[in-house]
Amino acid sequence: MTARPRSDSRAPTLADVGKLAGVSATTASYALRNDARVLAATQQKVRAAAAQLGYTPDPVLSALVARRDLNRKHAVGTNLAALVDDRWQDNIRAGWFHAFLDGMERACRRLGYALDVMRISRDLEASNRPDSILHGRGIRGIVLLPLFSPTLSLRLNWDRYSVIAVGAPPKELPFHRVGSAAFHAVQIICDKLKQLGYRRIGLAHPLMAEKRLGYEWLGGLSKEIFLPDSQLEIVPPCLPDAFTPERFLAWVEEHRPEVVITNSPLILDWLKQAKYRVPRDIGVALVSRDTTDVEAAGLAQHLDISGEMAIEQLHLLLLRGETGFPLSPKETLVRPHWVDGPTLRKHKARRAAKRR
Repeated sequence: MTARPRSDSRAPTLADVGKLAGVSATTASYALRNDARVLAATQQKVRAAAAQLGYTPDPVLSALVARRDLNRKHAVGTNLAALVDDRWQDNIRAGWFHAFLDGMERACRRLGYALDVMRISRDLEASNRPDSILHGRGIRGIVLLPLFSPTLSLRLNWDRYSVIAVGAPPKELPFHRVGSAAFHAVQIICDKLKQLGYRRIGLAHPLMAEKRLGYEWLGGLSKEIFLPDSQLEIVPPCLPDAFTPERFLAWVEEHRPEVVITNSPLILDWLKQAKYRVPRDIGVALVSRDTTDVEAAGLAQHLDISGEMAIEQLHLLLLRGETGFPLSPKETLVRPHWVDGPTLRKHKARRAAKRR
């Protein structure tokens, strides 16, 4: 392939690439995005032409094309799989899980995909050839939903699939991910607690919960210790492997926090059984209100939006033909918002006004 010298100094275009490769500009565009409709040999020829000419895509045009693709209904001829960790057991029927699926199904309807929900152990690990199961269902894209623990024994040929993880995937599975801005979430809670006049704060839930999020909740709270103008006193956290009523209540008795930040709504029952009055004796703020139907103050994590964004990101990977582990995994984080609830006392000024 010999490049023809151009008489001007303009940057090479898709038309130039297509002309050198012997295809149309449209085919060249598809080939550079690894579109399955273009033969592998043609894709290789187009990439060679682009490299020879020094062609680089126009970033503004690329963004417009991506936006058009997101808003267009596609008949893609492929299915997507949502892989669910069986170890969640009864939690799979809980509202937080269905919030993820609602968002994923909404995006699939808009983009023209079929979503196949599969349990990792029951549907895949029980087989000696899990890849053949996925292949038989026409699955090319996978959303790996949050794992119960930071391990996964499933053995797949990941190079066959485009993959997006929701939450924090294990280190051995460094996929692009969509998740909650956990570190920032604790900052939102701390700011709110300061406004309400709380000072002595503790973090309490199972250690596994912190491990799943890379200790971001703990890190977000610990930073308050080092802020020169922080108004908060942070007590040692309660993060046992076995998070039991006895361990939790012994911690409350020893450290006397004014308010507890937690992802476990169970502590509301434990405090009530121990004759603590919430919020009069102790306050509770949930880092994710999405995991319970209990009325409580805390954060709404927008899990449906995380599910929807996971499908949108997976769609872009499929359009670009990106499979396997990325060279540089990217994160898309959804910021939560604060929701008032009866587990925290009201603002001091409001209480004073009410007394008057």
